[in-house]
Amino acid sequence: MPITRFLFEQLRVEANAIWVSLGNATIPGRRRLLKEIRRGRDLRVNIACGPRILHGFINIDLYPLDPAVVRWDCRWDLPLADCSAAGIRVEQFLEHLETREELPTFLKECLRALRPGGVLRVILPDAGRYLQAYCRDDLVGFRELAVPDPFPDDLPTRMDVINHVFHQWHEHRCGYDFETLAHRLRAAGFGHVAQMAYKQSLDPLLAQDLDEHAPYSLYVDAVK
Repeated sequence: MPITRFLFEQLRVEANAIWVSLGNATIPGRRRLLKEIRRGRDLRVNIACGPRILHGFINIDLYPLDPAVVRWDCRWDLPLADCSAAGIRVEQFLEHLETREELPTFLKECLRALRPGGVLRVILPDAGRYLQAYCRDDLVGFRELAVPDPFPDDLPTRMDVINHVFHQWHEHRCGYDFETLAHRLRAAGFGHVAQMAYKQSLDPLLAQDLDEHAPYSLYVDAVK
């Protein structure tokens, strides 16, 4: 069977996840750190942080892009005690989760970890706005979403741009508008779900949003 780029990337993610889990279970320094995190209360957590390290947050990612990152596979559980987090922010990550198993599991883990009244802030591409742009007779909608003019060589048509939002070379698993994301959050058990704006949040400390994502992103806060 040929090893396609898609299959290689999937195998790479799973291999990294296994390696990280083994390290967390066996390396003394990591075990001590995770034990300390589980004792924490009123935490603010930056999940799938990449290279973006937020001061005063627990910054978590599968890949160690910075020594301050806590390495963890967040798809299935979180290294947090029940009701220990005051706020969780997730920027450009939910769209990478498989929709039938990983997404509901992740959202329920966030709900478990949040204290009553705690806020989950989700930021991801607003697929609804891309579809609205596609339905226009001009390219103004795409320009408002910061799609390059002219379109990139590997995304030469409007439909290519739409497909990229939904799949991004198989890295994305689903596209979301507010209606769909709100449904998934409520199904996970969140009581109040609100569409917010760039750098506006029910918990201002969570609104440390990346400028480059602002033109095309959907901002949603969910309260336990």
